[in-house]
Amino acid sequence: MSRNGSAWRRSISISGAGGTIAMGELKLRKSVLLFLVPGLLIYCLFFIVPFLQTAYYSFFNWDGINKPVYSGLNNYMSMFKDPLFVGGIWKIAVWALLAVLIKVGAALVLANALRDKIKGSAFFRSSYFMPVVISSSAMCLIFMLMYDKDVGIINQALRAVGLQELACGWLSEDKTAFYATIAVPIWHTIGLFFIILLAGLQDISGEIYDSAVIDGAGAWVTFTRITIPLLWGVLQICIILAITGAFKNFDYIFILTGGGPGTTTEVPATIMYKTAFVTLKYGYGMAMAMFIFLLSLVVSLLFKQLTKTRVEF
Repeated sequence: MSRNGSAWRRSISISGAGGTIAMGELKLRKSVLLFLVPGLLIYCLFFIVPFLQTAYYSFFNWDGINKPVYSGLNNYMSMFKDPLFVGGIWKIAVWALLAVLIKVGAALVLANALRDKIKGSAFFRSSYFMPVVISSSAMCLIFMLMYDKDVGIINQALRAVGLQELACGWLSEDKTAFYATIAVPIWHTIGLFFIILLAGLQDISGEIYDSAVIDGAGAWVTFTRITIPLLWGVLQICIILAITGAFKNFDYIFILTGGGPGTTTEVPATIMYKTAFVTLKYGYGMAMAMFIFLLSLVVSLLFKQLTKTRVEF
């Protein structure tokens, strides 16, 4: 790569049996950077600046009105002494585990089943993705009706097959509220992971599968020894998205239960919201927000590092 005037140039060539084929040059002129300025300004204004403010005020006691009072790490220490917040961390850990097993697992099975183009595959692909285009608020309203104790379709189906003793208020009872709530975002976004994994599967050469069939490999061997290893990079992304999505999820809990009954479905994101905007403990709430961010970042990087693999042929 050499610099000439206001442009960076890099020659590209492809070497093969027939010699080297020149493909031209990539050029990056300084004038092009001017077109990035509006986007960068918006990004800094609505993400970088609020993030830095959140990090700064997390070290203060502040109600959003009066002058902030520096408190050091007291907000962070109080967090881990709060049984409600600590309990919320355990809940999102369970949520993340179920999201990986069910959401990513189901999406992988569906994507693998529709890897080859068969009759009706376009219909099924569209059907699996369709729920994703529905907003979270609309999806929550749909499930609130389905979960209703008296007129909900779930309880009606249970009564119809003679299992009326299992019918209950799914969102209003302690034993079912949390799992009934997290089932909604898990089901809602399976289609998104399905599309991501399907795109990854279609990048795998069909010749590899043909060779495996010739060698006598069955469906299970092909899936575990070829599909998963070659798709592992995409699977990593899906798993990280599923985990971080569970950690920072707010809207489904807020709409479906508001954290209730009692505190049964409270998670760090809802606790943070109520702390900052209901009790007006902005400094404490911002410390919770920073913790959620750092937890998502650390878990993502740790998972990426621990599952680093290299596939070779």
